Amino acid sequence: MDTEKEITSTQPLVSILMLTYNRSTFIREAISSIQKQTYTNWKLIIIDDGSTDNTHNVISSLNEGRINYIQHENNGGMITRRKESLGYTEGIYTAVLDSDDVWTSPNKLAEQVSYMENNSNCSAVGTFINLIDKNSVKFGENKYKTDDTNIRKRFFFRNQFTHSSILMRNSHLSRTKGYRDTTLAEDYDLFLQLGQYGTLANIPKFYTAYRIHSDSFNHKRLLMAQSVLRIVQSHKGRYPNYHIALIKCYTRIALTWLTQEIQNFFKK
Repeated sequence: MDTEKEITSTQPLVSILMLTYNRSTFIREAISSIQKQTYTNWKLIIIDDGSTDNTHNVISSLNEGRINYIQHENNGGMITRRKESLGYTEGIYTAVLDSDDVWTSPNKLAEQVSYMENNSNCSAVGTFINLIDKNSVKFGENKYKTDDTNIRKRFFFRNQFTHSSILMRNSHLSRTKGYRDTTLAEDYDLFLQLGQYGTLANIPKFYTAYRIHSDSFNHKRLLMAQSVLRIVQSHKGRYPNYHIALIKCYTRIALTWLTQEIQNFFKK
């Protein structure tokens, strides 16, 4: 029977990128979901963007040799750390798990790596997701298209991946421009870039939980809509339904702006 060391040596290395900022309440659960994976040849890179809470002590207490903890004194912002994170990737594949999200199945990585190994032209594979609150209670779910053809047909209308569910092929990732300054939705832009170099897929299983624990992003809805418009425009000609998507983007911006104006009027 193979020992764990022998099994690990035959598995392609997966780099897991985790960004965090003052998430000590959630990060232990996120890391634990990685440690429970049946796929064992992984390296977790945690980039701490200047946390002022108990994050350092939580990570230090885990005694996990596969963690590379990079602690910044100052808060540089998400896009800065996203860009930085790609510089730490090693091995064949890169996964992402944000520190307030969770992988809900121990088979998540194993099934994704198996899919990639059996589909050598695949650039990225995700999963379906559950939506959870601050107490890890499920209150919704998101499904996506699962095959390359249908993902491409829908990609300009809606991001077909959740960031914390993704596994990317490093040889394709290295050909992209990485996370770019898009104001918001930098992951959406990266996935659209990856689709230029290979196929895209989702495993139709709820293997990831995306946590929504505040309304802190409500004020960014207009910025998000504007960012999505710029991203779609930058990928013109690479995916179907471009002109229909433009109409949707402009409509979303107009409705978001109008809603904010009405809310502001009644606050006066």
